[in-house]
Amino acid sequence: MKSIFKIFETLTGQPISANGYTAASLPLIKNHKISISPEGYPLFFIKCVEAKATKYLDYNLEFISVQFNRECRLISKQSQPTNGFYTVISLNTESIDLQEYFLDVVYLVVKKLPPLPKLKELRIEVEKLITLFSKFSEPPKKTIQGLWSELLVIEQSKNPNYLIQSWHTAATDKFDFNDGIDKIEVKSTSKSRRVHNFSIEQLNPNKNSTLIVASVFAVTTGMGKSVFDLIKLINQRLKSIDLTSRINEILIETLGKDVEKAPEVFFDYQLAVDSLSFFEGGAIPTITGPIKNEISNIYFDSDLSEVAPIKKIKKQSLLFRSLIK
Repeated sequence: MKSIFKIFETLTGQPISANGYTAASLPLIKNHKISISPEGYPLFFIKCVEAKATKYLDYNLEFISVQFNRECRLISKQSQPTNGFYTVISLNTESIDLQEYFLDVVYLVVKKLPPLPKLKELRIEVEKLITLFSKFSEPPKKTIQGLWSELLVIEQSKNPNYLIQSWHTAATDKFDFNDGIDKIEVKSTSKSRRVHNFSIEQLNPNKNSTLIVASVFAVTTGMGKSVFDLIKLINQRLKSIDLTSRINEILIETLGKDVEKAPEVFFDYQLAVDSLSFFEGGAIPTITGPIKNEISNIYFDSDLSEVAPIKKIKKQSLLFRSLIK
């Protein structure tokens, strides 16, 4: 199936008509169309039933605009021009990488809709999009390097579907992956030694849980793989739209306004893959001895250079067995 971005690219070479919008069909979808604005931005035209008389306030954010109930004329190579009322979703960015990403995000939302939704149903999904895209103006909650390293662990895993289900729901969670039983914490470094920063709480999970630390060298380079490159590789192995949507939500929730520069940050993929190692949480050098209750928020650097990595997962853990191929 041709990707949404490939379909959009076919529109960029066609002349803009003064009598309507040049439109193309979406894969597996009959009533909704994709088009291009005079500025070269992607447009989605979503058709609803009984939409003409219903009025909703439009949205106009930095990266996305939504206009409800607009009478439009769509021009297609495959059929005669058609007039109708559509909700128009515009993605406002010149970045090719972000255009491709946004197209995929909105297409996932459109795929979840009924073939001809009520405007009320569409509005619910649009509000979810607005909530998601509004986070692009928020400060990042984690570095691009940190998120890239977590995505690398997922991309290299035996079962990315289970790992994504266990991925942190908030950037402030204590552990990066937690299935309610066991925990995985991902640490990265751009230096030449395997030195990572830990909190004392991270190395002391609850009594009946086991912790594995994933360690990776993440070094920026002129050519390599970006966050979006890893997401593409992961999406090829996922079994449901919901998991793809979850990646999108965590990406935007985590990076905030840094999403705009993320496509331009590349890491040495092969170095990262070759250096990826896993360690038992109990083997990590840590602070020993009792700590007074009045002391909290303790962080320290720990050098794992002399710590033996795990060669084989022995514990009967769904989380850990999803980790190593």
